[in-house]
Amino acid sequence: MTYKNDIFISYAHVDNEPFPGADKGWVTTFVNGLKNELGRQLGRSDAYKLWMDYDLRGNQPVTADIDNQLSSCATIVLILSRGYLASSWCVLELNTFLAQVGNGSGRIFMVEHDFVPFEERPPEFNDLLGYPFWIKNPDSGRIRTLGIPKPNPDREPEYYQTLNELARDITTTLNKLKSETDKEPETGGLAGMKKKRLENEKQRIEGELKLKNKEYESVLTSMSNPRIPQTTKTNLNNKLDQLETEIGALEPELEQINSQLKKFS
Repeated sequence: MTYKNDIFISYAHVDNEPFPGADKGWVTTFVNGLKNELGRQLGRSDAYKLWMDYDLRGNQPVTADIDNQLSSCATIVLILSRGYLASSWCVLELNTFLAQVGNGSGRIFMVEHDFVPFEERPPEFNDLLGYPFWIKNPDSGRIRTLGIPKPNPDREPEYYQTLNELARDITTTLNKLKSETDKEPETGGLAGMKKKRLENEKQRIEGELKLKNKEYESVLTSMSNPRIPQTTKTNLNNKLDQLETEIGALEPELEQINSQLKKFS
């Protein structure tokens, strides 16, 4: 499989607010350092594609663009923090990726921006190996996040050591995925063109279904509010009927394409 992106950065915007004395936020500074390390590990800076949403998302839902980027991504790097766990959309990004690759894929890298006790983490995080960017004072027991307001190579060697370890592990995973892709049999001629067209159409329909189902759930949530006016409720009911019709039309199309793709197995 060919991936649109090699690395997707999933983070809470609150963790990327610049601190006094720093011109960039913690996440942006971290990603810039990761890019440099990956360039050294992979041999050149353009040997991979990294995607990060720099817009001010706040609590906005996952956009179609973000959903599209996640649907064809080799790995995801999530920045674990209390802000991340407080954002339902950040967790949704992780669950969207998990739905594609499954648990234990080795393609999810958890960067620990803050110390979050194991028992406070959702079940989705239980099997993830973390890369802590925090240290604990042995005397006071206090936790301190590294790289605030910005990384200091003289005072915080742990920051760069962990960054190097993360880059090495991502590089190993990307090389493994590339090796598996190179081993995939090629299908040429008209049959190969037809298969590719069907795969593209399948991806398009699956994307539409995913977005429409999310919209359907959002409308249902809105309707659960007992205070909405009757006119609004009527409009929402009409929207539900419309979405049901559209989803009902797409599902048979997807079944037909899956049936046709089985012939190429």
